[in-house]
Amino acid sequence: MLGAMKSQLVKLVVFSCLVAAGACSKKSTRRGEVVECSSISLDEKATTLCLVQLYHWRPPAAEQAARARAHELDSLKTWQDDSVWALRAAKHKTDLQSCRRGSEQIHNCLLIAGWPVRRVRATTDSIWNAELPKHRGELQACMAKRDFNLSSCLTLYYKWDSDRALATADSVTRVRLGRH
Repeated sequence: MLGAMKSQLVKLVVFSCLVAAGACSKKSTRRGEVVECSSISLDEKATTLCLVQLYHWRPPAAEQAARARAHELDSLKTWQDDSVWALRAAKHKTDLQSCRRGSEQIHNCLLIAGWPVRRVRATTDSIWNAELPKHRGELQACMAKRDFNLSSCLTLYYKWDSDRALATADSVTRVRLGRH
């Protein structure tokens, strides 16, 4: 009797494993379809179209899978970029210190040093925000000079980035004219 129960238990375990393997293989096949379509497509919309046309997915399921895959790929790319960036942290610190000491605008200096645009923007914005009280004083000093163009004053006397100086001058002009 004990032998018969053992035999039944073994059969149940084997059957459960087969069912689980079957379920997993179907899922991995669907996963493979998503991976394949995303590898031959340039965007989420093309991945969706591939899944619908090539593998006969229902459009809502295809859209959801394509969106999830696009998010996954974006996350992987960001993780890889951050990992590579972290490997050269000492160099980036040296670059930033050199650029802050130099006469050239930090933005341009960092770009020349090979920094990616998004990192340059984040760094310059961070530095700018840390020095906000100083910049407010510079703005007030230039606004007091009525015979001088505001953006030119900020750029020439205080070495503001020209884009930031122009945007600030435009903003001040809109406020003066009552067009917030």
